[in-house]
Amino acid sequence: MALLLSVGTIMGQVDKAALKALQKEAKAQMAEAQKINEAITAKINEKTASEEEIMTECKKSQAIIRKALKSGGVPENKLGEAYKTYVEMTFFPHNMMLQHAVNKEPFDTAFFYTNLKNMTDALQGEIKNTKVTKGEAGNEVYIKNRIANLAQSGDYYIYAAQFNSDCGRYDKALESFETAMNYTQKYPEVADKAQLRIPAEQIAYYAFHTAHEGKMYDKMDGLYEKALQFAEGAAGTKQVMAESFRERGDTVAWANFVRDFTLKDPKANEEFIQILISHFLKQDKQAGPSSNLTMQYVDEILAKEPDIYIAQYGKAYKLFEQEKYDEAFEAYMKCTELQSDNYEGWYQAGLCKYRKALALNATVSTIKNQTEAKKTLEKTRSIFGEAIPFFEKARECVPDEPMKWAFELRQCYSVTGQAAKAAEMDKLL
Repeated sequence: MALLLSVGTIMGQVDKAALKALQKEAKAQMAEAQKINEAITAKINEKTASEEEIMTECKKSQAIIRKALKSGGVPENKLGEAYKTYVEMTFFPHNMMLQHAVNKEPFDTAFFYTNLKNMTDALQGEIKNTKVTKGEAGNEVYIKNRIANLAQSGDYYIYAAQFNSDCGRYDKALESFETAMNYTQKYPEVADKAQLRIPAEQIAYYAFHTAHEGKMYDKMDGLYEKALQFAEGAAGTKQVMAESFRERGDTVAWANFVRDFTLKDPKANEEFIQILISHFLKQDKQAGPSSNLTMQYVDEILAKEPDIYIAQYGKAYKLFEQEKYDEAFEAYMKCTELQSDNYEGWYQAGLCKYRKALALNATVSTIKNQTEAKKTLEKTRSIFGEAIPFFEKARECVPDEPMKWAFELRQCYSVTGQAAKAAEMDKLL
């Protein structure tokens, strides 16, 4: 027991000695940092310090005071004083670099961000560790000014993000944006005072696109919903998010993502509906006749919003591809109701009749009964005739583009005995 007590006493003495040495070293570091601070401040006031000298001395002082603070050797009652020196050594570089930015002059943008982090952390440290005293000799006004300095510094993180992004440092740029977005959480001392110049959703929008530039897809996923709240850039945000899935090589996730947001608001996303229909048509073609992804999707869109032209057209196209000409015709006619001046709807409606007539005509030679064969041939001519009004409507839509309608009209006119009109089409072709 006596031995144990003796060992404990020795260890206590060692700990006290180590702490004393640590405190002594921290005190010396604080004194050195303060000496640099005073010297460079005097030269700045006398306007005899070069910019290079200011930057060098401030960086040196910051490093020394930071080492002292990290050591744990600065007594609690001296922390405010240490942070005060730290703040002052960040202000000079910060203000110089801001002036360069205003003047559109080159400066060290990477250090701007490093110095900014040091500055806001030092301001927070000084505010937290300085006892506020009132009265004429008190520091109340001084601390209020420090709080104001910290409150307004949130905007500088947005600048830092832009500087970092412009230099391709996307990870640092995103870090800067995230600090701006969470500024009052990081610095609760200014929770009721800090007001950034742009709204949080706009910062999230910038952060989201920065994450995309840096291919930080996990960050994109986390920022997407907030970025989407920035209405002015919502369409671009959706497009970039969709594209990111393709960049990741995940076509299934891309299709599901586009499908989900187009179903939520079809009218606002017709361009994306068209893109996804094209994708599903390709998928159906690759998978074979049993695949029906396109029809499932367009039916979902039309169930929610029946007046979406591109969805109606996609349905008609798929039915036509399946050689369901009567159903395709009805779908194309709905397209003409939605856009009566659109050539495609009228032309495709006529083509449904035209292809149906061709298919029926191909069966004539296989019919052995002459009476039935004659009836089928007459039926074929009749259907060719039914196609004519729709091709003529297509012609009205694009009268100066005969290559889009003249061939089919010539065939229909010829089959139905309208030789003069057929000859007119020949001339146009």
